[in-house]
Amino acid sequence: MRNFETNLLNKLLDKYEKSKLSKGGTVVKRTITLTTRDDVLNSYNGFDSYKYSDENDAIIKKIEKLGFITAVFDNDSFKSLSLNLSQVDDLYSYIGRDKPTDELDKINNILEKYHFDNFMDSFIEYVKDYVKEKYEYPKSYFSDANQLDLLLSIFKSLFLLTEETKKRDFSVRYFNDSKIFESVQGKIIKIIKDFDGNEYSSDDAVLAEYNIIKNSSYALIKNNLIVKINDSIINLNDLKFELSLSDDMIKSLIILDSNVTKIITVENLTTFYSLNDKDAVIIYLGGFHNHTKQTLLLKIYKQYPNAKYYHFSDIDCGGFLIFNNLVEKTKIPFIPYRMDKIELIKYKENIKKLTENDKKRLLKMLADSRFEIFKDTITYMLENNVKLEQEIFDE
Repeated sequence: MRNFETNLLNKLLDKYEKSKLSKGGTVVKRTITLTTRDDVLNSYNGFDSYKYSDENDAIIKKIEKLGFITAVFDNDSFKSLSLNLSQVDDLYSYIGRDKPTDELDKINNILEKYHFDNFMDSFIEYVKDYVKEKYEYPKSYFSDANQLDLLLSIFKSLFLLTEETKKRDFSVRYFNDSKIFESVQGKIIKIIKDFDGNEYSSDDAVLAEYNIIKNSSYALIKNNLIVKINDSIINLNDLKFELSLSDDMIKSLIILDSNVTKIITVENLTTFYSLNDKDAVIIYLGGFHNHTKQTLLLKIYKQYPNAKYYHFSDIDCGGFLIFNNLVEKTKIPFIPYRMDKIELIKYKENIKKLTENDKKRLLKMLADSRFEIFKDTITYMLENNVKLEQEIFDE
């Protein structure tokens, strides 16, 4: 088959697939037509068209004889051709091209294989409805049926995780390939963001929520705590430096009795180092807390249930989300620390303006009972078009 013939027939099918005709039809009578104005037929327009016109005419007449098209000639000069819709299925077979409906059938068959009992069932229903209504599939979520199958199998394995796992280790454990997960990580994150009903400050926070981490996770802690790790006893006040705790250290850590009445968790690393409150145990969380940091907080809370617990974040949408996430996941009665309009007024020289997306998210939070504790602050932010990052706090 000559290139001209292949390109011509593929162009017809491309145009067909973009039309309503391939998606259940339309009440308006439509045709799929190509003329010499289309690129695939532009050899008819060049100064040297005489070199190609006879061959091209012969190919067009051959395709017409096969029943795939109807061609229009005027005084033996080619003008246009139209796709014979009744022969579309045969045309797909003739050029060895998969029909879109074949891919849709594969997708529907794959969807029937999976059931989750969580937000992924909503994703599956969304895809089913999308295919049924539009005769195509949502390519922003997966590129083809094979990738959809891979994504759903990854989610099945993802929901089995009960502790933090490095993404490479997860990929090897379930798929015998260290790069499989990373190859579709963006798709995984998009599905979670769009369907699990939560908001996240970063893509890493999305994965951490489901126990997938890039590298081993650490928490930093300073002041007023005595801990035992294996056979070593460490008094943070004697240490006079922050202590970095890895995942494994936190698992084996035992908190010994000491005079602890106040705990402050901090979002920003610079703030963690600069915050000087000798009466408080200060813990750096680094954005959304993960399973490891949750374990540390719960160990402290179990030892000191009557202490005061504070959280210190940016005064913005992300900070409010982190605070809410912390309270919901640990059930510890945290209190916002310096996250109110007093600080916005105090540091008015350092404020930033809200983006349009900030405003939309804040309005949504204002109507959400989970953020009632920030209602006055959010109202002030919207009225004055301000937000504030932790880095500017001087102590």
